[in-house]
Amino acid sequence: MGCPKSFSISGGMGAALLSKPELIHDILTTLRRNLDVPITCKIRLLKDPQDTVELARRIEMTGVSALAVHGRKVPDRPRDPAKWNEIADVAATLSIPVIANGDVFEYEDFQRIRNVTEYIVG
Repeated sequence: MGCPKSFSISGGMGAALLSKPELIHDILTTLRRNLDVPITCKIRLLKDPQDTVELARRIEMTGVSALAVHGRKVPDRPRDPAKWNEIADVAATLSIPVIANGDVFEYEDFQRIRNVTEYIVG
């Protein structure tokens, strides 16, 4: 639910879903109800950090097993640094594992993001 590519967004997929929390809820609860496997979800950061936290809480309430958070916003490019502090804010509010995603290229990156988030790195 975080792909920023234009083909995904124009088709109502990927990052287009980030502005539709009710649809996200419906998709995830339907998956949880009909599949007997752990369900995870991946999102990007929203424009406002508090909005990201609120969306993450809503996603957690669907019963997913974990949430992956990409540390960039939709308009950000790979050259823009991931905002690990915003991932940490999400991780601090949830009781499910948070998978931090973005800018993990070397072991030192892993150590830094792990210190910030205290959660899984992907």
